[in-house]
Amino acid sequence: MTIALAVLAVAFLLRAPITSVPPTLSTLRADLHLGPALAGATTSLPMVCFGLFAFAAPYLVGRLGLERAMLLLLVPIAAGALVRSAGGAAAFFLGTVLVGCGIALGNVLVPSFIRSRFPTRIALLMGAYTATLQISGALGSTATVPLEDGLGWGWPLALGLWAVPALAVLAWWVVIVRRTPGHDAGAVTPPTGLRAVATTRRAWAITAFMGLQSLIFYSLVTWLPDQLTAQGLSPAAAGAVLGLFSLLGIPGSFVAPRFATSRRARPWITAVCGVQIVALLCLGLGPAAAAVAASVCGLAQGAAFSSALTFVADQPDSADVPAVSALAQGVGYVVAATGPILLGVLFDATGSWQVPDLVLVGVLVVLVVLGGHVGSSLHRANAVARAAG
Repeated sequence: MTIALAVLAVAFLLRAPITSVPPTLSTLRADLHLGPALAGATTSLPMVCFGLFAFAAPYLVGRLGLERAMLLLLVPIAAGALVRSAGGAAAFFLGTVLVGCGIALGNVLVPSFIRSRFPTRIALLMGAYTATLQISGALGSTATVPLEDGLGWGWPLALGLWAVPALAVLAWWVVIVRRTPGHDAGAVTPPTGLRAVATTRRAWAITAFMGLQSLIFYSLVTWLPDQLTAQGLSPAAAGAVLGLFSLLGIPGSFVAPRFATSRRARPWITAVCGVQIVALLCLGLGPAAAAVAASVCGLAQGAAFSSALTFVADQPDSADVPAVSALAQGVGYVVAATGPILLGVLFDATGSWQVPDLVLVGVLVVLVVLGGHVGSSLHRANAVARAAG
């Protein structure tokens, strides 16, 4: 139980250090003299890091073992939180890269750790992991302004504060590593190489599912406020609905791992994506309908994200998980980064949100096919592995 809590403590640090930046962007831009391009990089750079550094995770597991790799990822998160608050644009972006590097490793390693160390509790812990990510993201975005303005700390101290829990969790993992000498690099099964995993159709199907559901999430997070205000909601109300969008993902996060790779995988994925399709088609039906539809999208999106992570973690062979996770998240976040840009271009070209929303509906139809195939395939493969073992 102690190690499970330590894993969730790591998860708590995988979103808040990033989501704490946008609320203070206007002040940060003025203090650091950032132009529009560099201001945009404050949010896009972490996503690029998520993609690039994810591929280093299987190598670290092979050299260090899972426990030591989990310990190592906390170092750049803590260091980055301190460096980016030291003053100056160069320090801020260097710190952002360090934070992004640590989070990228955590995105890959936490599902791998859960699959390897808790094979009988995958559904419970993957649900708790996904919910913790969402709570972390919501806390990061809501705590910054009260700290910056309400307490008068300013953005450097408000952002640098995240080094404190990072250092505390780092110390916790030092104790764990010292108490688990049997889980060193030489005592665990070497992880499967990326090249071997990349030759399998299922790994690429999981990668496509991860990337496309992330594309929908980041597209909605970016453009939902504009869609809601276009339907007549005030900016404050649109912001509140966006917060609800995030929070309602938590119930879906807990439920999804129980169904995503079960014998009911196909109807589960169909239901999750079908609900979101209906909700997207209702976003243009007036302010009340749009608010409800956006909230329903959040519920479905949490279930889709948790399903994607369950696909990654619930591999028949735990040695495959680091490489599958690296491939799915490394490629997936690059795919996701194109979503907000694509929807913005479509809106500029058409002057309406109807076409962008229809594109997302089309992506959801693809997810129904991909998710049903992956979930059913993993259910069969795991059943065979259990029978053989």
